[in-house]
Amino acid sequence: MSSISTNKIYVLKNSFTAAAKILSLAGNGNSLAMVDAHNVTSNGLWFLTPTTSARYYRLHTLANGVKQALDVVNDNGVNSVNLHLANTGEYSGQYWRFDEWHTSPAYPYRLSNSFTGPNAHLDVYSDTFVAHLAGSDYSGQHWALVPADTVIVTRS
Repeated sequence: MSSISTNKIYVLKNSFTAAAKILSLAGNGNSLAMVDAHNVTSNGLWFLTPTTSARYYRLHTLANGVKQALDVVNDNGVNSVNLHLANTGEYSGQYWRFDEWHTSPAYPYRLSNSFTGPNAHLDVYSDTFVAHLAGSDYSGQHWALVPADTVIVTRS
């Protein structure tokens, strides 16, 4: 696993939508979807904080700050594929790992979390672009952390 900086602000892009879309908070304020990369707001700007587990980070948006983190919706183990922003706490669904995935140099990471394990990766549905977890190896699971100082940010 490569070193991830907790001192930078990022946008998250995947190889499915490429440069056209970024991961962002969606309309209701706590779900996530891919949105137009030409309209970057604080909902689509991410920063990472360390956790108590080595190699794991929490993901936060600038819009919500450290008070909320990307988390897995715990549906008692039935699916546990849905994601949302939730109050930050010591929850395994908020512990995200960035593993190098050498199949795509432009999108080198796959993201998994401690709650669902290393075989469930951050992905997006091909029709709605809503973020979720999935197994296998799909183009929506190949991610890049792009420093925000390389994108144009619009006011939110």
